[in-house]
Amino acid sequence: MDSRDLPEPSLPGVLDRCWALLAEGQRLRHSPFHQGVLGTLSRRGPATRYVVLRQVDREQGVLGFHTDRRSEKWGEIERDPRVSLCFFGQGQQIRAEGLARRHAGDAPAELAWKRTGLMSRRCYLATPGPGTVLPGPGSGLPAPLATRRPEEAESAAGWVHFGLVQVVLARLEWLNLAFEGHRRARFVREGGRWRGEWCVP
Repeated sequence: MDSRDLPEPSLPGVLDRCWALLAEGQRLRHSPFHQGVLGTLSRRGPATRYVVLRQVDREQGVLGFHTDRRSEKWGEIERDPRVSLCFFGQGQQIRAEGLARRHAGDAPAELAWKRTGLMSRRCYLATPGPGTVLPGPGSGLPAPLATRRPEEAESAAGWVHFGLVQVVLARLEWLNLAFEGHRRARFVREGGRWRGEWCVP
């Protein structure tokens, strides 16, 4: 879906393209849409960081990612669930805005945990939690796990730190960069349906 090969788009076609690119990002780790920048509001002001796209549900208008419940973003979302996500690849940018729902220890989180590979689960075994000051560079992982994948039983200790964040989208924006002229479209979700409009890039 390189932007250089795209015909003049229609609004329904653009919306389809956005969801196709996001679904590709969730499915393929080498897709440029596999990781996006998450924006939250911290006590210091705006905060951004990359997250891995783990869930795409077009019917419900939801994007999901995993995080450590000890991370700053978990608390930031608790204080203000308004978040944004930005993805870019193949000459196309997708911006998404919505309200984030946190899941921990419940059925959605448990399903996400079961689908999480052991190397990804290893991230939640670090002690102390993300952002803790260290005397020198380090991963925070227990020494036996610093260079190997945890066993299933070992990974279970990370469950208490695992969180799923689902962003219920209210707005999507698509920007296509092209020599012949950029194109931009905006979509707002109202009553479960998307309303689109063209914008000046």
